[in-house]
Amino acid sequence: TFTFPTGLANAATYAVTVGTQPSGPSQTCTVTNGSGVIASANVTNVAVSCTTNTYTVGGTVSGLAGTSFSLVLGAQTLPLSTNGGFTFPTALASGASYAVTVGTQPSSPTQTCTVSNGSGTIGSANVTNVAVSCTTNSYTVGGTVSGLAGTGLSLSLGAQTLPLSTNGSFTFPTALASGASYAVTVGTQPSGPSQTCTVTNGSGTIGAANVTNVAVSCATNSYTVGGTVSGLVGSGLVVTLNGTTNLPVAANGSFTFAGPLLSGATYAVTVTTQPTGPIEVCTVTNGSGTVGGANVTNVTVTCSDVIFKDGFDG
Repeated sequence: TFTFPTGLANAATYAVTVGTQPSGPSQTCTVTNGSGVIASANVTNVAVSCTTNTYTVGGTVSGLAGTSFSLVLGAQTLPLSTNGGFTFPTALASGASYAVTVGTQPSSPTQTCTVSNGSGTIGSANVTNVAVSCTTNSYTVGGTVSGLAGTGLSLSLGAQTLPLSTNGSFTFPTALASGASYAVTVGTQPSGPSQTCTVTNGSGTIGAANVTNVAVSCATNSYTVGGTVSGLVGSGLVVTLNGTTNLPVAANGSFTFAGPLLSGATYAVTVTTQPTGPIEVCTVTNGSGTVGGANVTNVTVTCSDVIFKDGFDG
């Protein structure tokens, strides 16, 4: 109940109004039966009814690129798909506390959104300064190398070059943003011994985790050993590779042993059977060495007639 301290004369008019609305919390008060004429009695039926004001909570989103993003305010969930302003649909009473949080982080690409100015107490105006900032997550690309025996292997990922010298796991140093495509290739094949490395699971799109399944498998290359024969007239010439692989040669020209050797292996070509009919002596030059990164083609077998003396002077 309330009563104004100073009375009014009988037959005087009166009008009760709200001079200042309440704050903390903000309210709106209305007056009923507030005006009339004094009629030989105190006026006691003026009614003032006050209700607490409500205000919305909102703000802005920036940097959003993914999907399935949502914000939460109490029991309210607000899905958002674009940058710009947002407002939760249900207003809160002045004086109530509020806290805006991320309900679901964006995916495709994967992002992390953070909220600033997200909590406080509702005052006497709509909250419009909640700021949500989203950044796209980054993940590394890597995998494993097996079979590596040579030196000089390097892998490429865009502008990144990664030298590798041992088997085992590898990771490119610079992470890629979620949603970016990637392609791992062999930049330089190993040498000493010469090898060929192949990549599986080397391409795709960055998701929501580090890529760890790129597989690089290296195999040592094999090369043949051969060369040329000249001066051969007789028959029955046999050359041998590493004492085990025999190759009959019937005519001048090029020859190649059938069994290739692994890069890095040693080789030695010898003559095991000299020609007859006529008898000749064949010699080998460039006959030994180590297989490198190409077929050996420079072994030279030169044959010449044997000159016999009759043992008599004159």
